[in-house]
Amino acid sequence: MAFSDILKLKKEEQKKEETIFVRDLIVGSDIFTVLLVKKMAPEHKDSFKILSEAKLTLENIQNLGPYTIRGEANIKAIKSEFNLDDSAPVHSEFYKEMKFHKFHSRTKPMTLLEGEEFYTHSHIKAEEAGLLDLTMSDVERVNECLIENRISSVEKLDSTELIDKKNWAIHCTNGLIIECENLYWGESPYQLYHLLSNKSVFDNETVEYLESTKTPLALYVNFNFENVVIDKEETIFFPLSFTHEWGHFIGDVSNVDEENVKQVARFVTFVNKEESTEEDISKKIRLLKKNIEKNFESFKGENYSEQVVLTENSPCSKIDDSMLSEDELKKKSLTFFSYNAPLFAKNEDDDNSADSCDSLSYFARGYFAHKNI
Repeated sequence: MAFSDILKLKKEEQKKEETIFVRDLIVGSDIFTVLLVKKMAPEHKDSFKILSEAKLTLENIQNLGPYTIRGEANIKAIKSEFNLDDSAPVHSEFYKEMKFHKFHSRTKPMTLLEGEEFYTHSHIKAEEAGLLDLTMSDVERVNECLIENRISSVEKLDSTELIDKKNWAIHCTNGLIIECENLYWGESPYQLYHLLSNKSVFDNETVEYLESTKTPLALYVNFNFENVVIDKEETIFFPLSFTHEWGHFIGDVSNVDEENVKQVARFVTFVNKEESTEEDISKKIRLLKKNIEKNFESFKGENYSEQVVLTENSPCSKIDDSMLSEDELKKKSLTFFSYNAPLFAKNEDDDNSADSCDSLSYFARGYFAHKNI
């Protein structure tokens, strides 16, 4: 069964031929969706709605995979912004020839696939929701304004109204059409372009930018162990094969002190749609568990719960913001936010401005893009 078929296995939808209008529509389901709603709620509490496939919880907006504040530029920007202590970053290691090796050592890793190089950089252990001080009440505020639905297509409209300007139409799979004046898009910019029915509304440079944010699927596998199982603080790379270029499972662990949970392990691997059948996914997860058991004996017989999430997109590690015009987006009443949002410099004298933080990615990019909204 292909990924496209897996998506169809949702509960059967009741068709609802209806058109509604909201001034501000937020499309997203992650930590920055919650942060944006928190920012907009005091002044615009009656003007916006959030569109997502499912209700949000504190659990599903937390880090799904390994820590994402990594690399010199990201660490410097986030440490400065949140006044974090000057603890040394933690490096990454890969498994080969029956042991772990540091990157840039004599032993070379298996070929790194798209999306993997980012995790070779050193990181700091910081939980994103904790940094942003988000609470359950913040999540509940999102769910109060939530429209739970899936998008089938997006349409750019030519509005002629002076009031209730209809600049965008979001067509949902159950027949609902949501028209809005301002669209806040927190999913991948490429996904917006892919869903757009009238693609010619964007100029060539904008199209080039949108297409450049296309990324592979991300398969996240998280374990909640009753005991400490993996005695490593480094990010670890487990190759899926030593003979084929199949990529890696990349993971971090954090020790916690919760009832029935003493350690959380979060892994990610990147997947092409052509290799996303249920059989492919199950095989990859079995390989991950085999690698953990081979290197950490206490995994065998350990009690744990696991969470498996397959996402259609993953964050970009490199984005060229020069291809995109902020004025072009404003004219179209379109704002990108979250991990793959563009960064536009706001103030040359601000040390934390987007322009002063070279090549930010993942959480750092999403955070500073949010500050610019």
